[in-house]
Amino acid sequence: MKEKFKTRWGFVLAGLGMAIGTGNIWRFPRVVSQNGGGAFVIPWLAGLFVWALPLMFFEYSLGRKHGKGVVGVFQDILGKRRGFPGGFVAAVTGGIMFYYSVITGWALFYSLGSLFSHSLFTSPRSFWEGFHGSHLPLLFHLVSIFAVAYIISRGVSGGIERATSLIVPSLFVLLFLLALRVVFLPGGIKGLDFLFYPDFSKLSRPKIWIEALTQAAWSTGAGWGLVLTYSLYARRDEDGFTNSAVLVFGDYTASILAAMAVVGTIFTFTSSPAQAGEILSSGNVGLTFLWIPRLFSHLPWPRVLSFMFFFSLFLAAFSSLISLMELEVRVLMDMGLSRVRAALGVSAVAFILGIPSALSLDFLNNQDLVWGLALLLNGFLFSILLWKLGETYIQEYVKISTSYPVGRYVYGVVKYLVPLEFGVLFFWWMASVSKGRFWNPFSTYSPATVILQWLVVGGFLWILFKRWKDEP
Repeated sequence: MKEKFKTRWGFVLAGLGMAIGTGNIWRFPRVVSQNGGGAFVIPWLAGLFVWALPLMFFEYSLGRKHGKGVVGVFQDILGKRRGFPGGFVAAVTGGIMFYYSVITGWALFYSLGSLFSHSLFTSPRSFWEGFHGSHLPLLFHLVSIFAVAYIISRGVSGGIERATSLIVPSLFVLLFLLALRVVFLPGGIKGLDFLFYPDFSKLSRPKIWIEALTQAAWSTGAGWGLVLTYSLYARRDEDGFTNSAVLVFGDYTASILAAMAVVGTIFTFTSSPAQAGEILSSGNVGLTFLWIPRLFSHLPWPRVLSFMFFFSLFLAAFSSLISLMELEVRVLMDMGLSRVRAALGVSAVAFILGIPSALSLDFLNNQDLVWGLALLLNGFLFSILLWKLGETYIQEYVKISTSYPVGRYVYGVVKYLVPLEFGVLFFWWMASVSKGRFWNPFSTYSPATVILQWLVVGGFLWILFKRWKDEP
């Protein structure tokens, strides 16, 4: 008997857990603030319709039609020996998972530190450096990986659905309470005005559109193969386009709530734009793990607020980590492994390959760059399938997944617009990270390190799939 979510809400909550991750809580508030506040929100919302929603539904329809994981779908459409793009999609997800579990461990450690450590608030930099100067990141990486493996080994309804049915509502409650608290802070309304009242003159800046589309791509998980995987377990009477829309809008809602909480708090305690700029320019890690505890220390009940923030970050990361591991487990299950054996195997590999990121922040940042940009490439790889399917997609795939007449819209965006968007985003980000380091493959940030690692993984997969025997 095939595994299924027991209810539609089971799929929706699992999908929201997949979509809502650290990008919503620690990246979006920084990026929206650095790119015009309300002006950024407009192209970010546009990214919903020109990347996130059509790609997400396309994935859903592929999983519904083929009933296989991402590698199996690519092989069904392109051929057994030509399915290496699906293998690359799975490899990118694995690359993300290896360091994402480390960040999940950070959030868990800081949740506990919020309750039990005084130095987190009095000396946040010393607390951060002491944490990374120890083996605690490795320990919490281990805890995160095998906790997720245990949940996945319990199956779809007994593991994934049960866990996300607790995690996702708790996450939204925490984010709502944090955002609500900001409304009553002196000056907090200034932060909300910044977020929701756009300066339309800023929309002429190309960088805002690039950052907004990138956020739409990274935040929702569209084009990663994750929705494809979860769609295998959705009930047949559910409308795929409706489900996809709920996931995208839910992801956007979580981002807005997180931005209200973080940006509102910053505006409460900054007396000048220069000081706000200092906080926001500290990057994802600096803003989240150095500045947030410092800002919360000036509020009543700092431990409670800090715990709520970091535990919401942990829940978002943990639920996303479930979907990342499930994709890999599904690929191995399609090859004949049992769920338990696949979960154990994936978790063991993830722990080992995540050790360098747990021990070195530079290595983690490098992997975040390399495989974060590869997620944009994944969207392009999915568009290849539409070039192969052609009108068959509209005639067969769409009608079994939704009752809405969205076939032409999804077909046009994924087949033509997504490749164009990938090209623009790829060359923009390659140029932005070069800064004189273009040809240094050992630099933390350089185009050379990105391309080299992509070629190594892609070359290995090419050879592997070329040795795959086609079925007679």
